[in-house]
Amino acid sequence: MANKFDLESLKSKQLPSSWPKGLFTFVVIIFLLAIGTYFGLDYWNQKQEEKLNILTLEFQSLRDSFALEDEKEVILFEKKLNILTKLFANHIYFSEVLKSLEELTHPKVSYNSLDFSTDKNLISLSGVAENQAVLSEAVSGLVNNPEKIKAVAVKEMQLNKENQATFSLDIYVQPNILKYQIDDGNQ
Repeated sequence: MANKFDLESLKSKQLPSSWPKGLFTFVVIIFLLAIGTYFGLDYWNQKQEEKLNILTLEFQSLRDSFALEDEKEVILFEKKLNILTKLFANHIYFSEVLKSLEELTHPKVSYNSLDFSTDKNLISLSGVAENQAVLSEAVSGLVNNPEKIKAVAVKEMQLNKENQATFSLDIYVQPNILKYQIDDGNQ
């Protein structure tokens, strides 16, 4: 019987497959997902192209309904607006200077005369302050606003019979307050 056992062991046996079933299944699933993703994206892309074509047709029909003369008129108007905006940006706008001067003026100071030089951005003022301390506060208030005022020079100061300070001074303003500024409502 020993010989029979040995003969049985020499017979060929069927070996398991060299590919594990789990790896094959994983590859098949990944392949199917890739195919599904491809077709899904292709379908989505076609739908988006259809929407784009519809919007393009609507835009073209709107454009066709708008007369060519009207379109030229709108373009010309837009060019004029752009030119005006550039002109305003470079145009001296003195009312902003007066507004800033009003905001910075001490309440107990009044001005008698004003002279403005565009070459030097210089405002020459003469006026009356309640007293010398008020004039000092007024000049300090002007000097402490460097975003609007470049420099202040007191040229003359005298006390009159009522102990009021009469003065004349030069205020050098920053160039940016002389330019037109569009109020965009974000303040």
